[in-house]
Amino acid sequence: MEILSQNKFSSLGMLLGAIALVLGIVHFSFGPFSSPPPSLEKVVAEQVAAVKKGIIAGITGNTPAIAENRTLDVDRILHNGGIVLAIAGLGLAFIGGMRKENRWGIRGAMAFAGGTLIFHTVLFGIGVVCAIIVLMVILAIVSGVLPGI
Repeated sequence: MEILSQNKFSSLGMLLGAIALVLGIVHFSFGPFSSPPPSLEKVVAEQVAAVKKGIIAGITGNTPAIAENRTLDVDRILHNGGIVLAIAGLGLAFIGGMRKENRWGIRGAMAFAGGTLIFHTVLFGIGVVCAIIVLMVILAIVSGVLPGI
């Protein structure tokens, strides 16, 4: 307990970084947690119904009630929350370094929080590389370089 009281900032930074890393790994492994987006037909039907109600309300002289259906996106909250926790962990590691706290605590906070940010960056990079490869394959098939698969 004495170690935690002497290294408050770096210990809290390690805790936040570890929570962010576990949150990111669990979200990547078991996600997405949000319900799938509605089908195109359902979205078009809702928009047509809204336009119809607006026209009828305009003809009768009533003002149409605008209903906003804002649902929480759990995946976005988890993703952004993990990044915020990781940045806070890095900030606390910096403060711990300025206060000359134990190097193990500072390095632990930097490792956990930095590992979280690197994890998200690597996942984004893999997605970009895969998208470029798929685009190149499609262009090769369309241009005739590769025969149809």
